[in-house]
Amino acid sequence: MKPQNIVAITIMAIGITACSSGSPPRHEMAITQASIRAAEAAGAVDHAAKPLRSAQQRVETAQRFIDKKKYDDAKRQLELALADAELAEAIAEANNSQSANKELQLSIDLMKEEIARVQEQ
Repeated sequence: MKPQNIVAITIMAIGITACSSGSPPRHEMAITQASIRAAEAAGAVDHAAKPLRSAQQRVETAQRFIDKKKYDDAKRQLELALADAELAEAIAEANNSQSANKELQLSIDLMKEEIARVQEQ
């Protein structure tokens, strides 16, 4: 292969690699941050702290990648952060559902006791 061809191919490869990162993942960042807020609102701070913290750390890592203009790496971190945030929200919601179920069962038991007491009179 001619040296000029090698240089041209190398320049093209560098150009393609440089362009592959595209633009900053603003949309992905916004969606991920909204998902983290939703997880927090669902109670993930108390019931799913580990996946919530992981999501927050991945967002911080993504921001460092964005600052370095490594947008593909940032997007990957944001995808993982979104998954962590969704997991945290699901865990928190499941915990909330279990708590609500226990409260409902307690109410049912109290009603049964009241009905039994009224029937005995």
